[in-house]
Amino acid sequence: MAPTPLTHQSLYRSIRHRYLLGVLIIALLSTTGYFTLQSALSDSDSTAYIVNLSGRQRMLSQHIALDAHRIYAAKLNTKEPSDDLITQMKRNISNMKEANFKLSSGMLSDNWTVDLSEATQEMYFGDMRLYERIEAYLTVAQQLLNSSNDKEISQYIDIINNTSEQLLTDLNTAVNQYQLEGEERLNIIEKLELFVWMTTLIALLLEVLFIFRPMVSIVHTSLKTQTDALNNLEKIVESRTLKLEISNKKLKDIATQDPLTKLKNRLTLESDIEALITLCKKHHTHFALCMIDIDHFKAVNDTYGHQAGDHILQELAKLLKAETREYDRIYRAGGEEFVLVLNRIPFKEAARKLERIRLAIQKSHFKYTDNVIPLTISAGIYHTQMFDISKVHDLLRVADSALYAAKHAGRNCVCIAKHENDNKSSVTNENCIVDN
Repeated sequence: MAPTPLTHQSLYRSIRHRYLLGVLIIALLSTTGYFTLQSALSDSDSTAYIVNLSGRQRMLSQHIALDAHRIYAAKLNTKEPSDDLITQMKRNISNMKEANFKLSSGMLSDNWTVDLSEATQEMYFGDMRLYERIEAYLTVAQQLLNSSNDKEISQYIDIINNTSEQLLTDLNTAVNQYQLEGEERLNIIEKLELFVWMTTLIALLLEVLFIFRPMVSIVHTSLKTQTDALNNLEKIVESRTLKLEISNKKLKDIATQDPLTKLKNRLTLESDIEALITLCKKHHTHFALCMIDIDHFKAVNDTYGHQAGDHILQELAKLLKAETREYDRIYRAGGEEFVLVLNRIPFKEAARKLERIRLAIQKSHFKYTDNVIPLTISAGIYHTQMFDISKVHDLLRVADSALYAAKHAGRNCVCIAKHENDNKSSVTNENCIVDN
């Protein structure tokens, strides 16, 4: 018996209602998935930005310490620090202050605010007092920048030296905390993605069984679209994680390397020497410490310009690398001063090597544009076979006194350090190998 019109109408309404219900469910799932992914991407962006910003703050603390030492070194050499150095330090102080405000308040921009975790608030305003210490550190740096009194500058340098290492450690703790929180957020996002994915699968399966049996192809298309979205999100997360790792490595290189000559900087010098002293006492692996200073370097800058001076420093660094062994160490201590550590070498051989380096520099033709710039160095050398020194600062002071004696002897020579108890003087002119 054929169905009556009412029966057909009821069937039509039933199919239509089921169809509309299915469409509504798909619409709701699609909208939820879209906003969930948008939220996940936004959270990932804020996490990456905060981790990068905290890493940059850590880098800026070391830049400021390095700038302060450069200014101090310039004052010691009776030179005014360059305008570029002053501008750079002001910019670093301003950037670190801005980063401190953003990280401690969560206000990343006018329209971008994040909630700080309890652990982060505790670091900045709890027992660690990170916000207050950073502000105090920047205040001391600004005072040093504004001061023209040598005694005050020396006091500010001492404060920076006494606080920068612990501050760097605590800033590194903050970076690790942000990374940990970022990983936790990513775990939550992954769980949320899994929940959305599973819910979608179940809903689609029910619709295939009870509503959309003839629309299997549409269901497959929806699943493929969602899978692609998840894969794209994973690729974005992997890419940003790789960028963070690269940025952290660059920050480490910047903190320990002189950007001009690519040599180690003074920040690593004392810790390296302390390790060498320990090895020397334990295994009798002797070493020589050589202080090297370019003679009349200010005249080079005044005559040929600071770009010529930078070129000379780079060329001298190359020459020192060529004249030393792979396991020797070279540092740029600041300005035109270099420190050379000759490892596992007898005293006489170390003195001869340093004299050969001096002669090689004297005979070299340092060229900049069309100018040939003559160059000589003065050097002081201390060797662990000469007499025992157990403290890093004492060793550096003795080697520096030998360098001073070389300057006093007329420059372009090498002076050998003497024990401080000998004639109440660390070195004398008689200890210098003079060849002017």
